[in-house]
Amino acid sequence: MAVNSFNLAPDQRAERKLLITVCEWEDANGSVYVKLESKPVDWDTNYASYYVESGSSYEANASSTWSDATNYYKRVNRTIMGKRTPDSSIEYNVDSETSTDILGFNYTDVNKTQPQQSFDPHLILGGDKFSEKLNDIRRRNALSELQQFTLYIITAFIGDSSSGYDTERHTGCTILYDSIGGEDNVNFPLTAYFSNNITLGKVDKLADDFTFTPDITI
Repeated sequence: MAVNSFNLAPDQRAERKLLITVCEWEDANGSVYVKLESKPVDWDTNYASYYVESGSSYEANASSTWSDATNYYKRVNRTIMGKRTPDSSIEYNVDSETSTDILGFNYTDVNKTQPQQSFDPHLILGGDKFSEKLNDIRRRNALSELQQFTLYIITAFIGDSSSGYDTERHTGCTILYDSIGGEDNVNFPLTAYFSNNITLGKVDKLADDFTFTPDITI
């Protein structure tokens, strides 16, 4: 497989904002409905998988008639991680063993990586559905639900808006809250643990409503 090139000029430094972590989750009451801007290519055969607005809720579309104004698609919840966090890195925690053979040469065996990323501070902000989700888990002490997140690592310095940006998707990830409180503002610091159950692919935009297209599963 060819190695994809950086979309940077020679010696240009990649800005930190081009390494993006996105969290995705599903819940019974938190689905996001987005109005369709144009008729989907699979509308004629798959119209029932789209939705129409019904009062304050949404219901599956029962008609194959296309309308620009009334049809929606449902996507899971997503948030771009790191708002108000000034410094955060993905730590890979490499498990390795180094040995020396009888000729005096050193060899290092890499057994596994255990990537994680901490966000501190992670402030409680109005309108933050992810913090609402995590705080609800904390209140109910529903610890098993902490292991049901999907995390994306988008390397926006590889690719572009026409060909897509290189991305890895980790499913079955765990996010733990470390504490809650603080001095002037309520801080809710957390640590995200990546699963290493990886699907490589691309996203079509640098926003939380992106479409992820799988490439190779490793």
